[in-house]
Amino acid sequence: MGGLCSVHQGRAVGGYWFRGTCLSPDNRFNLSWAKRSTPCLRCMPQGLQITSAGMKASALTPEAFVLQLQALPSLPNVFNPWRDFDKANDSSRDAPRQRAEQLRSYLARRLKTTRLVLVAEAPSWRGAKFTGIAMTSERILLNEHPNVPASAVLPSIGERTSSERQFPRCLAEQTATIVWSQLLESEFSSDEFVLWNAFPCHPYKAGNPRSNRKPGLDELKATADVLPSLLALLGKPKVVPVGKVAERALKELGVSVPAVRHPANGGSTSFRKAMTRFVKGFPRQDVPSETQRA
Repeated sequence: MGGLCSVHQGRAVGGYWFRGTCLSPDNRFNLSWAKRSTPCLRCMPQGLQITSAGMKASALTPEAFVLQLQALPSLPNVFNPWRDFDKANDSSRDAPRQRAEQLRSYLARRLKTTRLVLVAEAPSWRGAKFTGIAMTSERILLNEHPNVPASAVLPSIGERTSSERQFPRCLAEQTATIVWSQLLESEFSSDEFVLWNAFPCHPYKAGNPRSNRKPGLDELKATADVLPSLLALLGKPKVVPVGKVAERALKELGVSVPAVRHPANGGSTSFRKAMTRFVKGFPRQDVPSETQRA
């Protein structure tokens, strides 16, 4: 007989779960509660079955999506923000749970309103590594950004998960500033779009978790089921890849969409111009609902 899982109660269940981390060695990255671990009494009646390979249609919820992310395989030089703890740079061992909750809240707010998903390459160490939300910095979440309010992202001010000892001021991130500012300046409502990455976890250079690198093909393949789950969760909105890595990843999923320039490394002006052109042809929020997801 099961108890409540970490999502529904946030405590250990039958020795398997504690704060979103599966503790069973034979079940660490294959979380099918119906077959291999103690079932949650609230998940199971809904037919919830989650593995790193994706979610069943009956389980399309923000909570289930976060669990899918937590179930991803552990890869060398890759940090999973919603499961992993960075002893040197995280504020506490509660940091993964905080990031998971912030992502859950971010998606829950946009379930019925998302019309656009921007998909970039991979999380930055100054962004989603600490916030759990793609292309979003702690400076934004803590309402310390001059142009992007925390209320644009979450219902309330977010929590800091970076170490104050290591980082006296919460981190800013250039791509986060450019992307959020551009979309809000384009008069998108903040709940009309979701930001994501082709590779969901943070890839870093060996021995240096405060670095970024491009994800490899094997890493993209290992997490290929995540993006389809997200798009299904959000009702299959319009997708725009940001950069060539995202464009290639989408092609692997059978979605051929031209990329806009990534704003990093001198691409800010090109990104802004491309998004301005895109917005001109994009249906506005007051367009009848039946045409919004064209």
